[in-house]
Amino acid sequence: MTLSVNDAGRVPRVQTGPAPEAYIWRGKTYFGMRTVARAAGVTSSTVAYHLGRHGHLDLLGEGSGSARGKVAVAKPVSLCGRHWPSIAAFAADLGVHYRTAFVWLRDNRADLAFARLMLADAGKAKVGAA
Repeated sequence: MTLSVNDAGRVPRVQTGPAPEAYIWRGKTYFGMRTVARAAGVTSSTVAYHLGRHGHLDLLGEGSGSARGKVAVAKPVSLCGRHWPSIAAFAADLGVHYRTAFVWLRDNRADLAFARLMLADAGKAKVGAA
């Protein structure tokens, strides 16, 4: 093999090994697994996994196991005829941390939540009267 010198006086780089394969992901062609991985925001081993498992890259970057693309849905709370749109709103109204309100609801401790609700209502009435 003879190497020729280009106009700039440099020897052009010779690619060793096979040419990178072309992959199509989301309608765009990428050359090499690494470039697909960079575009998708994943590792090249994830690209290899998808190709081995599915034979295509249609599901790459969908994020079924991650939080990407998921929308949080508030869980409404009702206690003693009063309603809140979420646990966070319920906790704020009671003046407790979100986790405290969540644990009370999870463990069915309506007695603690009711006592705190009465305490919070009494505090609001006291502030309103002053």
